[in-house]
Amino acid sequence: MKIIAREEFNKLIQTFLPEVNDVIISNLWDYYILIEEENSKYNLTGFYEQKLIKEGIIESILIFKEINHKILNLSNKEILDIGSGAGFPIIPYFIYNPNFKLTIYEPMQKRVNFLNKVIEKCNLKNIRILKIRAEESTEFEYFDFISAKAVSELKNLVEISHRLGKINSIFCFLKSTNHTQEINNAKWIKNILDIKYQTLDLKQFFSIKNTLVYYSKTKSTPNFIPRKWSTIIKDNLKK
Repeated sequence: MKIIAREEFNKLIQTFLPEVNDVIISNLWDYYILIEEENSKYNLTGFYEQKLIKEGIIESILIFKEINHKILNLSNKEILDIGSGAGFPIIPYFIYNPNFKLTIYEPMQKRVNFLNKVIEKCNLKNIRILKIRAEESTEFEYFDFISAKAVSELKNLVEISHRLGKINSIFCFLKSTNHTQEINNAKWIKNILDIKYQTLDLKQFFSIKNTLVYYSKTKSTPNFIPRKWSTIIKDNLKK
C-alpha cells in the first residue's frame, strides 16, 4: 500500500476546493487513509492513491455541489443514499458540508463496518448506516432526496426507491454515457409512476463524463411497487 504524502493530499484538495478549512481537510485525510487501509485487506474500491483522491473524494464533492446548486438545496433535508460502498459520492460531500441528515442503505456487512469506522474516525453526526436493501425498507415516504451511484440500472433504482421518498421529493441517480439507453429501458416504471425524467450533464472533472438523471415524485407509490428483487431481475433476463 502506497500512501500519498499529506502535503500532496492537502495541495490536491486545496487546488480543486480552495474554500475548505483545516478541519474538513483533516477529516478528508482520515477518510482517505481508512480507504487505503481497507483496500489493503479486500477490494473496497478500485481507486488508489492519486486516483482515489481525485476521482473518488474530490469528484464526489464537486458532483454534489452541482446537485446542491442546480437540483435541490440539501440543507436540513433527510437524505438517503443507496448502496454507497466506500461512500462515493455522498460521504466526501457530507464531510465537506454536513448540513443535512444522512441515511445510507448498504447490504454488505464489510462495507457497513467500514462506513461506521468513517463515522467514528471523522466524528460525523446525523448519519446512520443500515444493513438493508432498499426494496426491503419500510421507511415509506420518509426522505426528501434519494441518490445512488452505479449500483444498478435506472429502472431498478426507480422501482426499489420510489416508495421511500416523500411527495415532491427528488430522486437523483449518477450515470455515464449509457444514460439515454437506461432511460429508454425505464419506460414501464416511468408510466406506472408518472415520472418525468430530467438530465443534468456534468462537466468532465477528471476522466469520466457523468450525467445526473433525476425526477420529482408527484404521486404515491402503488402497493405492488417495489416488487421482489428476484422478480425485477427475472424481468431483466427476459429482455
